[in-house]
Amino acid sequence: MFVKIIDYEDKYRRDVQSICIETGSKDNLVNPEHYSFTLWMYCDPYLDHGKNFLLLDDAGRVQGYILCAEDAGMFEKDIQPYIQKIKEKAPSFASRCDLSEYMQFAKDYPAHLHIDIREGYTGGGNGSSLMHALLDALQKDGVKGVMLGVDKANQRAVHFYKKMGFQVLSSDRYGSVMGRKL
Repeated sequence: MFVKIIDYEDKYRRDVQSICIETGSKDNLVNPEHYSFTLWMYCDPYLDHGKNFLLLDDAGRVQGYILCAEDAGMFEKDIQPYIQKIKEKAPSFASRCDLSEYMQFAKDYPAHLHIDIREGYTGGGNGSSLMHALLDALQKDGVKGVMLGVDKANQRAVHFYKKMGFQVLSSDRYGSVMGRKL
């Protein structure tokens, strides 16, 4: 299966948002507040302020992405308008807008990422290709580390991140923050 990694372009915004919703909680599909929270917390701020790469299939359709904020301190400021929207339009999710879990590691791991790939495109090296595109770009930009959050129940993702050189920085009953020095 032929795939291509490209820099994000805004013409793909709706495609990326669709993948974000599809690959997230099933509640996104039936709960309008969860739908909005997911986009405003995990997608749109990165598209508007981040370093992002897309996975395109041989027909030029987006099948996955990796989204990254290079500077957690700057991102904490950039995300505030989205958090305000969550508080107003999806108030039952406002308590989930806390970035402190990440900010404690921001000095050594200033960048943080989200990666999502449609099911038919996982397991064939596409995630590794997206990750390498981002890690290479971050290193070129002089970023010294990158972190992410992962649900403990998603052991496939935990294994993938460990394979990519990430280590657990902290854990709780829900998941872990993992990081990789660059």
